[in-house]
Amino acid sequence: MQLIGLPYSPWSERARFALDVRHVAYTFRSYQPLLGEPRLRLLTGKWRGNVTVPVLRDGKLVLSDSGAIARHADERGEGPRLFPEPVAEVAHFEALAERGLAAGRALSLARMLDDDEALAEMVPRALRKGLGPLAAGIGRAGVRRTFRKYGCDARPLGEHRAEQVSVLDALRAALARSVSKDEPRTLLPAFSYADITMAQTLVFVAPPATGLRLGRASRRAFSDPELRERYTELVAWRDALYARWRSA
Repeated sequence: MQLIGLPYSPWSERARFALDVRHVAYTFRSYQPLLGEPRLRLLTGKWRGNVTVPVLRDGKLVLSDSGAIARHADERGEGPRLFPEPVAEVAHFEALAERGLAAGRALSLARMLDDDEALAEMVPRALRKGLGPLAAGIGRAGVRRTFRKYGCDARPLGEHRAEQVSVLDALRAALARSVSKDEPRTLLPAFSYADITMAQTLVFVAPPATGLRLGRASRRAFSDPELRERYTELVAWRDALYARWRSA
């Protein structure tokens, strides 16, 4: 089983978290945007439109969505059930998390465009040193492409910010209503994919210390100090969740 993903992407991290917590063996291969696209299209059979990672290959089966990969892990592995009944509750948090992640991505990419050091970190390390100051320009072109690819420019940044805050407020309210007796508290009565996916919405507030592989400047671009201060307890919840389950 092989998982293709981006080591700094919360979408790829959702898939890795699910596979790891279900003790499913796999190898991880880092995807190289642009250069790796033809091979990814061949693997997925998608010749038009956007292709994205993570992508899981398990024999002849190819899955190209982190939720589908997590469901596959739930069927294949062992450990906590990630999609307990009623599955509609998990689906609700999946959709909510997708809104928060999309908004956070738009805001973090905008911050990155103003940070030459973070832009240079988007270029593979093996090439970065030889390129010198050109690395930031190449990174800028790649980030702008990603910004357009996901339609981040379809809405003003203020609307993305309002969406991100709305999702974080919803997470705060859901944890306050939780009847879980676990520590840390979980969104459903027991740990599930709902916790994994909602934890990722905090990547663009304060990236976790483990899981994602980020350079110093990229971590700065992903971070939002104002929201981190506003949602301190949510960041603490995410960190406790990682300490309890990410290495399980």
